[in-house]
Amino acid sequence: MRRNLEHVKHLLDIIQAHADQSGIYLIDLLPIWEATSGKQDILLREDECIYLLDRCGDAGFLTITGGNLIQLTWSGHDYLDSVTAKPAI
Repeated sequence: MRRNLEHVKHLLDIIQAHADQSGIYLIDLLPIWEATSGKQDILLREDECIYLLDRCGDAGFLTITGGNLIQLTWSGHDYLDSVTAKPAI
């Protein structure tokens, strides 16, 4: 499977928006992932979500505790900041 950097950003955005101080459980994340492509003709699949979670964990962007509690790391927040368009001043 190939990584899709737009989907990586989308996944990290979802986690940042929906995690509480402890994180977000995979069972709660998957329905949000599958429903929020933003494009009706593009479905986001569970297997891609799992793949990207693993890769983001490998990259240090996420911690995954007990195999199902997911939280952004400081590096994950920094990555999102670096790929999010900032308004010109």
